[in-house]
Amino acid sequence: MRAQRLPAARKRQIAALGGTARARSLEAARRIDATLRYAAAVAVLQGPARSVVRMKRFGGRLPGIYRGNP
Repeated sequence: MRAQRLPAARKRQIAALGGTARARSLEAARRIDATLRYAAAVAVLQGPARSVVRMKRFGGRLPGIYRGNP
């Protein structure tokens, strides 16, 4: 039984490492969950994709990106 041969300080250190790893794992799971909920909310708010009309050339300024040009 190897565990019996370890000093008490080493056993505490190993236990602390396990606790730290568990805490980091739970925090990672919370952050992943929050990110996925955020992505779902963005997808709902984004709405459907717009259709794109392709043109070889566009005569004039692009609409909606210049001041005073609707």
